[in-house]
Amino acid sequence: MKILAVGNSFSDDTMEYVYRIARSAGEGELSLGNLYIGGCSLETHAANARANAAAYEYRTDDAGEWRTQPQFRLGDALSAQEWDVISLQQASPLSGQPQSYEPFLSDLIVYVRARAPQAKLVWNMTWAYQADFVSETFAPYGYNQQRMYENILAAVKEKVLPHAEFSAAVPCGTAVQNARTSFLGDALTRDGFHLSYGVGRYIAGLTFAKTVLGVSPERVSFVPAGVGEAERAVAVESAKNACVQPYAVTPSVYGERP
Repeated sequence: MKILAVGNSFSDDTMEYVYRIARSAGEGELSLGNLYIGGCSLETHAANARANAAAYEYRTDDAGEWRTQPQFRLGDALSAQEWDVISLQQASPLSGQPQSYEPFLSDLIVYVRARAPQAKLVWNMTWAYQADFVSETFAPYGYNQQRMYENILAAVKEKVLPHAEFSAAVPCGTAVQNARTSFLGDALTRDGFHLSYGVGRYIAGLTFAKTVLGVSPERVSFVPAGVGEAERAVAVESAKNACVQPYAVTPSVYGERP
């Protein structure tokens, strides 16, 4: 299975553990790619495609460790392998702003489909910021986490799901929101918006692996360093519930640490 994410730092967070998660659950060989520009929006991806700009860091993982090649083009990455799945996403500040999606998403879909017609497209639904995060990028949501989460859901339903090219939406944002109802609370990021290196990224990785590869979170034996059994239980629960109910929060049964 060959999977390429066209994203930004949030695709870094999502994809970090996917190889190790999937392999530990008994999946076959994997080849992962991630096209990275920090904060990259759909508009910028579309512009880079038109200009054939060597603007990306191209990150790959086919053995459990990521490697990076600088100054990479989107078109070159799309033709680097015969990808089975390609993931797209919006920049986090714009993820809950529907007006920011078009015409850029449509342009990007056309570009990707022309160069990788065999690949299934999936959408990575990103997460809302930590409630106490202070940044002008949070201002459009009134510095309100719940509002940002609901706006992300609305944007995905309005602007992404109508595109028949997408075979699935990966509900990372809902999985993170689910976990916030547990004893972990709102401490799932390392800086207010990027996921924590341990349980935060693990939640996103489990959700991606379940949606794209069908990997049951309960079967995953890999656990990142620093993630204890109680945290693992929340991560598994949050990812599993998000994949059952992608557009609504499912309260955790782990209100208190087991």
